[in-house]
Parts: sequence; structure tokens; C-alpha cells
Amino acid sequence: MDKTTRKPGFERNRPRYESSAEECRQRGFKAGDRLIGDEGWGPTVIEITAIGETLLLAKPISYGEDHVIHPYEGAWTLDCRDWEKISDAR
Repeated sequence: MDKTTRKPGFERNRPRYESSAEECRQRGFKAGDRLIGDEGWGPTVIEITAIGETLLLAKPISYGEDHVIHPYEGAWTLDCRDWEKISDAR
């Protein structure tokens, strides 16, 4: 399947939060945690680098089956995927 067509069954099924930072606090996510989520094009893995008042900073580890060669930190939103923690903070 090409990456422009979302797989069926990947509708968003999670509560709304005030911000991605608030979601991290509510769900116990911390800097160093790796999260996995799928928006329908294959799983994405990110590593949280910082949680601010409203913003979440993270770096991508992989998109679908592609490993990210140069994972640069940037602002992320958790709104588009059902994220799950896959490892604990260091």
C-alpha cells in the first residue's frame, strides 16, 4: 500500500486533551520515553525529549518500516495517532 492511502480501521479512537504536553502528564509519559502510534501508513516511533507547558518536543526514531537516519528534535502533536509507550525513560 502506498503511503498516500490510509489503511482501513485507523480511525482516531482516543480522548481529547488540552495539549500534547497535558496528554503526556495525564498518561505518565516522560522525557526519554519512546512512543509508538499508527496513523494508517505504518507505525511511527518517537522519543520524547522534553515536555513544556503546552508543547511536546520529540525526535522521530522510525516511520513505518523506514529508520530515520538523522532524527532531529522538533515539536510534535499526539492528536493524530493512538500512542502507546514502548519503553520507559532512561
